Amino acid sequence: MLRRIAIAIPARNEAERIGACLRRLGEQPADARIAGLRVVILANNCDDQTVGRARAFGADLDGRLEVRSVALAADRAHAGWARRLALDAAAKHLRDNGDVLMSTDADTVVARDWISRTLDHLDDGWAAVAGLARLDPRETRALAPAHRLRLARIRRYDSALNYLKALRDPGEPWPRHFYEGGASIALTLGAYRAIGGAPTPEVGEDKALFEALRAIGGRVRHALDVRVTTSARLRGRAPGGASDTLARWGRQGEGEAVAGIATLSASLGMTSAGPAALTFADLPAQTAAARRLVELARGRARVSEEAS
Repeated sequence: MLRRIAIAIPARNEAERIGACLRRLGEQPADARIAGLRVVILANNCDDQTVGRARAFGADLDGRLEVRSVALAADRAHAGWARRLALDAAAKHLRDNGDVLMSTDADTVVARDWISRTLDHLDDGWAAVAGLARLDPRETRALAPAHRLRLARIRRYDSALNYLKALRDPGEPWPRHFYEGGASIALTLGAYRAIGGAPTPEVGEDKALFEALRAIGGRVRHALDVRVTTSARLRGRAPGGASDTLARWGRQGEGEAVAGIATLSASLGMTSAGPAALTFADLPAQTAAARRLVELARGRARVSEEAS
């Protein structure tokens, strides 16, 4: 199926990083399924060299780059409206419901097969694809040792938890992930039209978009092979965003609740008390419990296969 593709990138004061982002988009290999490609940068409320540097890298995209500079009013100067306006601007370059609207962040470098892998899943009938973002390893190594240790512990817990959560979601096969971030978004133009455009909360606009898709019955694939590498900086552009969460994980006390992460029982819906706080002190025991459940589930699966 031939599809036009438009990629939306909201950017605010990203002069230092926008070049790497655009360079990788220019390195995407040819794909016979692509009828046309357009990249749209929405530079919002910038007071650095983001616009000039973005345009300078336009040659890497052979004239397929559009840079828009806007000044958002105070009540709209946040991630939600920046993403919405970027997506709307990119969508104007598309025509058919099967065309593809994608989005990434200006501090993110997509994999060299990002577009092709995304098309693989859309061709399989999914309405949208949530790619997997990993922190830049070079920037991660620059974090304090205690901070890096915490990130490693969170990853181990998250890995076991994802497997257990997937068992409760028969609508999407394993392997999969549960990340839904602006660093890697893709959906058909038809799906975007059906939800009436992107939601505009000040924080969490990426998750709100996928929730809106599910609310109308849209199927979202959380694909492990659609990959991006995003910044591990501790001071981001969106208050309450990923950078703020990453920074909080580094400075929180051992007895404080881990920002954005719940206990095993709450995550799996095994308690009626609502999301329960998970502290860093509890994290090792919670991870061990999650891994035991994973081994039990895998053992049952092996027995079932052998019996059949």
